[in-house]
Amino acid sequence: MIDKELSAIFLSLVRIGIGHDEHVELREIDWQAIQALAERQGLLPIVVDGIETLPDAIRPPKIALLRLIGEALQMEQQYALQRKTAVDMARMLHDNCIRTYVLKGEVVAECYPKPEHRISADFDCLLLPEVGEDDVWEKCNQLIENAGYKVGRGFYKNSSFDLPGLMVENHRFMVPFRGNKRLKSLERLLQRLINDGSAGSPQENENRFEGTWLYRPPVMVSALFLIEHAYSHFLHEGLNWRHVLDWVMFSDKYKDEIDWNQLSAFIDEYGFRKFYDSYHRLGLYLIGEFQDSSFTIQDKLMLDDIWAPLDLHETLHGVKAKFQLAGNYWRARWKYKHFTDTTWVRALFEWVSGAMFDRHPAL
Repeated sequence: MIDKELSAIFLSLVRIGIGHDEHVELREIDWQAIQALAERQGLLPIVVDGIETLPDAIRPPKIALLRLIGEALQMEQQYALQRKTAVDMARMLHDNCIRTYVLKGEVVAECYPKPEHRISADFDCLLLPEVGEDDVWEKCNQLIENAGYKVGRGFYKNSSFDLPGLMVENHRFMVPFRGNKRLKSLERLLQRLINDGSAGSPQENENRFEGTWLYRPPVMVSALFLIEHAYSHFLHEGLNWRHVLDWVMFSDKYKDEIDWNQLSAFIDEYGFRKFYDSYHRLGLYLIGEFQDSSFTIQDKLMLDDIWAPLDLHETLHGVKAKFQLAGNYWRARWKYKHFTDTTWVRALFEWVSGAMFDRHPAL
């Protein structure tokens, strides 16, 4: 169970770090514990931004402060290297008539006061041909291999490869729909929206990051992708506060561009309602606009899951992997009960049937 005082200080520092007004009381603070918590929640640079605005009287001791700032600077350097590699890759793909759309990543990072302080473990992209109907997913894989890098094609949804300082997930599909008819319908919707957004005259539809060949998807694509990604993360590994803050920052930046009635209809249609309502309320709580006294039972359950360490586990193969998979669904049964309109047994059956009978899915 998370210490209430420690969690309150952490949340206050996050709010200050993104530019909100927040009062931090003068008290003894365990800065080592704050750092560990911020790292686990994926928000250390944001917390450091908050700390740097504090009065000297409640700032960390000099050595602790320098350690925190040093960690944040290393993450800034990592961000710069990741971005340079992504920009170089997109330029190479552009030279081969391939358009690179960013899924999450910089699309979310630019919503933060300091984009370089939004931590990203990898680079998710979806590729479209500049002209024609080439299989640019495989074309990219081959270009990367020709450049001397190994490409993993073992997962139906995306290939993966390591470039200097950057792990890339080259998405063939945006959501894990195999065996699930409703998620397959969502995938078709996302593919249609992103293809429609890439059509027409460049003047009307070009939405590139300045000075790069990286493209933003249509806003509705990013909104649905973020929600589905958080939903899947919650069910299979768990959420942290960075997942929640990503949605807060993105939805605030694009609040006037999102068709909220349409988004709400999609949330209902694709079975995200129970999850999304708590996810949204916890986002408001994170930034101090919702009180925990108004939490529902589901909100409290999700909050406990956020404070808990992520349920990361070793990837196994063969028979052991099958038992591990069943165990993962069993442990998540309470999440299926409270946050989905299906059961863990049905979800496991869909996964197994998809893996057995739809090994190479197509739309």
